[in-house]
Amino acid sequence: MNLHQEILKEHSKATVNKIIDYIGTDEELFAELMQVFLKGDYITTQRSSWIVSECAELYPFLIKPYFRNLIDKLHEPNIHDAVRRNIVRIWQFVEIPEEFMGEVYDICFCYLTGNEAIAVVAFSMTVCLNITKYFPELKTELRVTIEDLLLKHQNGSAGINSRGKKVLAELKKK
Repeated sequence: MNLHQEILKEHSKATVNKIIDYIGTDEELFAELMQVFLKGDYITTQRSSWIVSECAELYPFLIKPYFRNLIDKLHEPNIHDAVRRNIVRIWQFVEIPEEFMGEVYDICFCYLTGNEAIAVVAFSMTVCLNITKYFPELKTELRVTIEDLLLKHQNGSAGINSRGKKVLAELKKK
């Protein structure tokens, strides 16, 4: 299968599932997908980010060698919102290597205080929460930031309000 051509054929859940089934747990095929994602044009990168995210959720070990690449991708100018959303979504489900925790936390924390899409903000809350399990000294900063975020979105996004309340509840437990 030519992954690049398959990704460009149709942007649908059926295509995503077909490619995921094709890749399975094969690290070489996943590496091929990552090349399409990391080096592709705007549309290819956007479409492949969904597939990368789904593969990483199913088979977290596949994404481990690419943490630096994911961070670097987020620093590229003019990336599609879907790329940001899917990278941060991945980070919710995988164990972040300790060497990248600080950088990942900083990125996600900035997304909480910036002007990001609702899903990026919601996923970032979860990523930051997960990292506070290793660095409890970050809990207060995260709690205050989420409380401020909820005040700003009181009558707004149900997604941000719902995720924020869940994360605050978790922060209070610990």
